[in-house]
Amino acid sequence: MMDNKPEECSVCFNDYDDNQLRPRTLLCGHTFCSQCVHNAIKNGQLPCPSCRAEHTATAATQFPINYAVEAFVRKLKNIQLTTEEVVPAKPSEGPPRGISKKLRSLVQEQKSIISSLISSCEEVLSQLGEYRGQLGDWKTHHLQLQDRLYALVEENKSAMKLLELEDTSVVDMTTQGEEGKTNLQAMLGSLDTVNTPQEVGTTIDTADECSMKVEDWLQKCQELFPDVKTVHTSVKVQETIREALEMMTTETGATADTVHLGDSASSIMNKVQEITREIPQKQLTVNRDIR
Repeated sequence: MMDNKPEECSVCFNDYDDNQLRPRTLLCGHTFCSQCVHNAIKNGQLPCPSCRAEHTATAATQFPINYAVEAFVRKLKNIQLTTEEVVPAKPSEGPPRGISKKLRSLVQEQKSIISSLISSCEEVLSQLGEYRGQLGDWKTHHLQLQDRLYALVEENKSAMKLLELEDTSVVDMTTQGEEGKTNLQAMLGSLDTVNTPQEVGTTIDTADECSMKVEDWLQKCQELFPDVKTVHTSVKVQETIREALEMMTTETGATADTVHLGDSASSIMNKVQEITREIPQKQLTVNRDIR
């Protein structure tokens, strides 16, 4: 069914604006205001009000702003304002007929100044609305980064637990090995002091028993150590965290150069683009990966 009023949200039937009702387009292609998108999100899922397609989302700012619709709405409002201006004013609304031509000219000049300021206000309000949408997108990205940092911390804790278990096993096996070595050394001393056939037989049996225990210990050491999962996990987690910390140190430690933001006629988003243009390509790539 064709939407005969593209300037309004098909859910709440309110006209789009530059604040809470900014038009946002879902992945299925349908557009609704930010407020309705926010209200429709339940448990991390957003069913499209038009086609019922399911989208994974936690915030309305995850969906891009439909700037074409915003431009259409602004143009429509400007047309309405222009139409209202050309409608002849009622005689009672104009300056009193008794004032001089010069005073009427001053009144008209003041009205022109005010109308110009109103247009400037509308333009800057539109820019502020667009900038606020960008800030919302960045806040969403920061939350996603925070979740990834928490995940890294949890991975590091898991790796530490594996290392603790491995270290405990090594300590236990070391204790067993020291005990076996001591027993073997004692057997050497006993074999040097045997004097009767009976002592020889008894000592050799005991020595064989000690030797078997040590050989079993040697076999276990070869089989148990190192634990592949523990070593692999520890090295990979260390590498991942080290790279993240090096990147963070490089990016936060550098002093930002002064960026020329253009003259006062530049829009807010143009200035934002000038600032982000100075950000290293590596950081921009990381941000895109996060999205």
